[in-house]
Amino acid sequence: MKKFNIELKIDEIVSQVKGEYISRFDTKLDSVSELEDANPKSVCFFENEAYVNQLKACKAGLIIVSPDFDNSLNEFSNLLKVEKPYFTFMVLVKLWLEMDKQTKENIISSKAMISPSASIGENVSIADFVVIEDNVKIGNDSKIEANCVIKEGSVVGNNCHLFPNCTIYDNMVLGNSVVLHAGVVIGADGFGYILYDGVQEKVPQIGNVIIKDNVEIGANTCIDRGTLGSTIIEKNTKLDNLVQIGHNVRIGENTIICSQVGIAGSTTVGDLVYLAGQVGVADHVKIGNRVMAGAKSGIHSTLKDGIMVLGYPARDVALQRRIMAAETKLPDIYKNYLKNKKKENKE
Repeated sequence: MKKFNIELKIDEIVSQVKGEYISRFDTKLDSVSELEDANPKSVCFFENEAYVNQLKACKAGLIIVSPDFDNSLNEFSNLLKVEKPYFTFMVLVKLWLEMDKQTKENIISSKAMISPSASIGENVSIADFVVIEDNVKIGNDSKIEANCVIKEGSVVGNNCHLFPNCTIYDNMVLGNSVVLHAGVVIGADGFGYILYDGVQEKVPQIGNVIIKDNVEIGANTCIDRGTLGSTIIEKNTKLDNLVQIGHNVRIGENTIICSQVGIAGSTTVGDLVYLAGQVGVADHVKIGNRVMAGAKSGIHSTLKDGIMVLGYPARDVALQRRIMAAETKLPDIYKNYLKNKKKENKE
């Protein structure tokens, strides 16, 4: 359950949504919750029949349901019937969080270390032990939580949120409404070495990272700086926790990259791509738009727009499923092989 500082009247919610309202009692709402945790001041949603037992006993202040919902399934709660219950619920949560945010005072901590040459916008919150180096620029309404480090010459846009312990190296660029969860590292050196006279010599990494507007990056994800140019994450893309993005990678718009994906240097990923957990992508590969790669896929070559791949190496999903089905028959095939081999030896 999430409780908010601001209470809402039901009609304040209903008036913003196209739907049918079924009133059972009057109340003010101060929280969102799952069905089983709800109370008369909670908002929750029902969209999955698997939770019908929890629904029947739920006594929420408001349940958001589908248009064809049978009202007799719950007679204790107010109901709001909409086309997309879960989506409507999520929109409400986002708006409520934003309203709550406005109630909190933005403070620049006296324990933060901020260079005199740094430019700090209006309504910015900077927590304890943050370090902001020379010529850093931070836009309006941004929030920098404890122990973050923003190194020389970097830019953080408006309405950004850096959770604790994020590190932004020098000369990085973050657009507006960028979210970095705890432990994110932006701009560490790319992994580049040349073997010379028997010694691995480091290739200097002097590029940067550019993160466009409305990108969200999960906890402990690392995005390496370009060797010379930029590593670029385009707008509206979302990265999960524990993702590794190599130097000079470009990731397109509205792409989803799940946990433990690793993308090697100089690879290009298109728009609206979905890479499931533990996908590995080799260097200098081009992945087209709207590609979907299943978990643990290994991508070593260019993928055309719109295809679905699976497996290692990554193959068309239909072919890979046939291969996986055939693999289950290998023990019987091998058993028959040994049987025939034994028979041949006797002859």
